Amino acid sequence: MPSFLIQPSTFFLRGMVYAGNNEKMENIQFNATNYSRFRSHYGTSPGVCAICWNQIANTLPQHMVYSHLLWALMFLKVYATESVLASKCGVDEKTYRDKVWTIVKCIASIKRRVIKLQNRFIGYNNLSTCLLTVDGTDFRIPEPTPFWSGWFSHKFKGPGLRYEVGLNIQNGWICWIKGPFAPGPWSDIKIFRGWLKWKLSPRERVEADHGYRGDFRAVCPNQCGNLEEYRMKMNARARHETVNRRLKQFNCLKYFRHDKQLHVHCFNAIAVITQLAIANGEPLYHVQYKIVY
Repeated sequence: MPSFLIQPSTFFLRGMVYAGNNEKMENIQFNATNYSRFRSHYGTSPGVCAICWNQIANTLPQHMVYSHLLWALMFLKVYATESVLASKCGVDEKTYRDKVWTIVKCIASIKRRVIKLQNRFIGYNNLSTCLLTVDGTDFRIPEPTPFWSGWFSHKFKGPGLRYEVGLNIQNGWICWIKGPFAPGPWSDIKIFRGWLKWKLSPRERVEADHGYRGDFRAVCPNQCGNLEEYRMKMNARARHETVNRRLKQFNCLKYFRHDKQLHVHCFNAIAVITQLAIANGEPLYHVQYKIVY
């Protein structure tokens, strides 16, 4: 079992070396420029790297070390070719590929520990009917063969995969992810009716956009009693879009080059990393929401 008590400073220094800092590790300064460079290579902070490593280290094979987590995060964030990334890490492509996918799949495997539906009750005000905002988000993939129109996403007019994401309205935590689905046959409301709808409390509903129109459990934007409620709903849905942007800051989710069967591992891993960041010092902005339906 790998050693798992690794400090954020260790991740920062090693990460800066992989990022191309030519100074000796002991001379690397923790400043705004280097911190920004670290995030641009790994998509998150050194602190979240340490938290993530502590969560997965005891489930990894003996030969895995903390620096392999940085390799995996660089893969997810930068998503350059394997030859480029392997050379930055000083290994051959096969070694790099094997380590990266081991780490990515391991991070994805702790999804149930990090992203939990019961977390929607954290911060609940004992008043609102809706505890979650829910939305479907699509990601580009290469055109699968044989051709099938079901992969077509109307959101960007090309082949893609769809996932459903649910956020706690009160604190912005990711509490639910489901997917992937082919966008053609799987509309947002069909995905909702297939799983999340049946996991809600008896009188609970969710805030959603017009893609969920037609289901009583999903409250659409125009279902409000006054201007104040409309603004609350609008702010909650706008904040949901910031999570979609946080997910898509990782280049592998902007246009996925690998086999579509591997996409779910990358999405789940990135969702876990994003939730760990939200819960540990990088929260979303607060919204006021008190609506009873």
